[in-house]
Amino acid sequence: MNKNKNIFLIKSSKAQASAPFEVLVAVILMGFVIMAGTWALINLNQSVCVGNKRQSMSEMKGIIEDIIMGSDLAVKNVKFDIQPCFNEKFEAITLKTYTNETLCTSYCNAGETCTLMEYVYDDDKTTKRPIAPMCLNLPTAINYASSAEGCEENSEEWLALNFGGSNPNSILTSGSYKIFMRSQTGTDSIRELCFLKKID
Repeated sequence: MNKNKNIFLIKSSKAQASAPFEVLVAVILMGFVIMAGTWALINLNQSVCVGNKRQSMSEMKGIIEDIIMGSDLAVKNVKFDIQPCFNEKFEAITLKTYTNETLCTSYCNAGETCTLMEYVYDDDKTTKRPIAPMCLNLPTAINYASSAEGCEENSEEWLALNFGGSNPNSILTSGSYKIFMRSQTGTDSIRELCFLKKID
């Protein structure tokens, strides 16, 4: 009887000794599961965000093309609402006109000059383009209003964007935009684009 009792005590001691180890293993495994789940959720949220941003950019691209190729009577009031997908400080959507045959052929299939809408993430360590640059199907030569004055009566409430050259005002951020073509003063043949952003 004592012998059986001793065996029971030995088994009980071993079970008690292994219990903390099993708990530690379970905690470690649970930690890995939580980390993997969190990482997967972050990636999913980023993918959804990039998809939404791609759609917003595509819609804006279509609006710009319609306005420039349309009549002076067409005016578009656009609410451009974009959320950061990575780090807002390092993200930017730009409209730029390039004179680069290789670049233009890559994204527009032809031409030495092209206008691209680009979403770039650049934190000085890594530069990436989660969305491929979008080619705007526009005439090679477009005149841009250099200021809101002449485009809008309440010009002090608006900022004119020019994406045809080296003008730095080519960054698209969330906000309200008014886009339309107008004939330049004193002529009916020369048209210019009023691309205005409401000043917050």
